[in-house]
Amino acid sequence: MYVKHRSYTLAGSTHHHAHLAVNPTGILSVEIEEEHKKLEAEFDDLCFSTHGKITGLDCVEHCTPSHTLWHIDLTPSDARDLTLLIDEAKEEYEIIMRDLC
Repeated sequence: MYVKHRSYTLAGSTHHHAHLAVNPTGILSVEIEEEHKKLEAEFDDLCFSTHGKITGLDCVEHCTPSHTLWHIDLTPSDARDLTLLIDEAKEEYEIIMRDLC
């Protein structure tokens, strides 16, 4: 079970750099380099939305989907890549849990 890392240039006007870590235990960690900001979310709290040429990634409170905890803008290709990484991490976790039983 390995954490997979990616670095993306955020979409939008800032073009900040984000380092992401996808942990198969269900956690996404994001570090925005220029802002010295660290964000974290469970996979179940993530929500992707498309706005023209930008794909927004929101972390929402699990019990209150209308309350956004944090938001970053990704390019569509980076969002697809991240979605695949999250799906692979979920599958890897399920396989490990199945093997333990």
